[in-house]
Amino acid sequence: MTPRQASPALLLILLCAAAGLAFLSLLMLGPLLVGLAHEFQTSVVIVGQLVAATAITWGVAAPLVGPVSDTYGRRRMLLTGVMLMTLGILGSVLAWNYAVLVAFRLLTGIGAAITAPNSVAAVADTFPPTERGKAIGWLVSATGISATAGVPLVAFLLDAGGWRLPFAVVGTVALVVGLLLMVWFPRIQPQPGHALRFFAHYREVSTDRTFWYVLAINALEQMVFYGMFGYLAAYLMQTYQLPAGETALPLALAGVGIIVAGILGGRVADHRRRLAWFAMSCWCSGLLAALVFTTWQSPWATVALACGAAGLARISSAVAPTLLLELAGSSRTTATGLFAVSNQVGAFGGAGIGGFMLALGGFTWVGLFCLGVSVIAAMVIQLKVRDSAVFLEQLALRQSTTTAA
Repeated sequence: MTPRQASPALLLILLCAAAGLAFLSLLMLGPLLVGLAHEFQTSVVIVGQLVAATAITWGVAAPLVGPVSDTYGRRRMLLTGVMLMTLGILGSVLAWNYAVLVAFRLLTGIGAAITAPNSVAAVADTFPPTERGKAIGWLVSATGISATAGVPLVAFLLDAGGWRLPFAVVGTVALVVGLLLMVWFPRIQPQPGHALRFFAHYREVSTDRTFWYVLAINALEQMVFYGMFGYLAAYLMQTYQLPAGETALPLALAGVGIIVAGILGGRVADHRRRLAWFAMSCWCSGLLAALVFTTWQSPWATVALACGAAGLARISSAVAPTLLLELAGSSRTTATGLFAVSNQVGAFGGAGIGGFMLALGGFTWVGLFCLGVSVIAAMVIQLKVRDSAVFLEQLALRQSTTTAA
């Protein structure tokens, strides 16, 4: 097929679909665990390792694909990622034993690891710095939709046609998105002098210390999110005596905060005082997360606080990559690949350290952990991070154009 020139809006829709599917490819396993355990005559604990298998290849591949994409082109890598992800999901339909399913999940993780960073980098290629934050915010909202709408859809399909049907439907949607990207994603020729060697891309992004501070801030805010969200269901069950099944709706409502985060984060990322707002979101995310686990009112009040904490913590998912892309030069996918690694560090730290705090002092200590981590993130923003020259130049240009008009 010969690619056509797509409008930025259409391209953004397709990139949101690709990013949302990458996120859903991991989340979709949750409702399927019991059915898969029954199918392969094993335990839920063993089948749960399918999530780990997907996450492992995702975490390993994400930082490696960046330099390849920055050297050989975004289109080639993005299409490869979507098609590998599609093959992994559709291949799962044909799995005749657990080992084969693990193999296809490993492949799915590799495809998702290629798709997500390239989707963010493609946004940077398409939108100028002063509009980039909102576009990345929509990508974040797409992952939120995967959590709040995609997972319930998987559960519905499981009930309607067994565990193979969700893989078939999600895989087919991924195939359609891949074909549309093949038609509409533009062919962009690398600019002269931008074809750096593999490790040169890492050297390019590492020259500015601010880059590493932003990665650390994002990892800390992801710890707040996963530390709060990861133990929310257990808190609702133990504190308010809710049966496990009745936590589904509260968790879905709390997950709406992820969608809101994409919208708010995009606007924060493009705001002239974005660093002040970013720091404020860190302070408030920790405060609300602490209140989730330290106030006893009602399940719905707790869910409202959790929704706010999730939304404010995930603002980092829009602001941090926007900042990183401005500092990355020609190594944009390398930057977004390292951003994906910081997300995984945050997820591991939030779940691991949060669990240690829970064992040490109960849910109250989990809340205090989230508050402490958010305070550190806010202080690093205020003391160590400054706006990039690229953003300041674009902001000055936008202000001068507005004044002239």
